[in-house]
Amino acid sequence: MKRLIVKIKRNIVDKITNIDAPLINFLENFDRLIHLFLAIVIVFTSLAIFMWFLHDAYELFEKIAMFKKNISSSALKLFGTAILLWPLSALLRAEIKLLKGEQISLNIFVDTAIASTVRSFLVSTEEGKSLTETYYLIIALIVFAIVRLIVAYTEKISASNSRNKEQQ
Repeated sequence: MKRLIVKIKRNIVDKITNIDAPLINFLENFDRLIHLFLAIVIVFTSLAIFMWFLHDAYELFEKIAMFKKNISSSALKLFGTAILLWPLSALLRAEIKLLKGEQISLNIFVDTAIASTVRSFLVSTEEGKSLTETYYLIIALIVFAIVRLIVAYTEKISASNSRNKEQQ
């Protein structure tokens, strides 16, 4: 009787193992497909923002050519649009690393938060928002900078520990 139970358990485990491998393979391929889709979305978004950047650059140069005195708002708009390209580039790099099977750094997401906060700061100062909102953005930037330093330090320690384990 005991042998029969052991045999039945082995058969069940073998059947589950036979199901697991194709399911895991399907899920890995589906995950890869999602990351390919995200990479394509990032590329199209980057192209759209680059076209927006060119439009803002044209507007700035037009104001300069017409000798308009207040070009600061156009310059800030141009800089704000350029800042949007920075996190998109980092996210695209992260997607490429993921598709290659490499690990990505958490700093990419902190950098994205920093870039959007800097852009919000530029827009709020250009639009003349309240001083309180500007202070909140400055505090958010300080917090993000501290988080970025902590993440970078933690990743450096983790990389150092893994190198030490490989050498042993």
